[in-house]
Amino acid sequence: MTLNIISDVWNALRDHIQLADRNDAAETLVHLLIDNDFDADEIKQSFRGDKDIGSALSYFEEHEETVDDDDEEFYDDDDYDEW
Repeated sequence: MTLNIISDVWNALRDHIQLADRNDAAETLVHLLIDNDFDADEIKQSFRGDKDIGSALSYFEEHEETVDDDDEEFYDDDDYDEW
């Protein structure tokens, strides 16, 4: 799916998301896009002018962490029980 289609869907749905929940929804969408290998610059271009996505992307860029390091700590934990 292209970012243009995703942007169109976001624009169609964003007004149906309560204002108090819109930031969380935008953050979820940005994380999903980043996790699916969309580049931050591509996201900025496709969602140009959208304050919620812009804020979520800025927040993500400021607080970006390496997930791989966190996953290794989780699985190396002695308290981790396999089923």
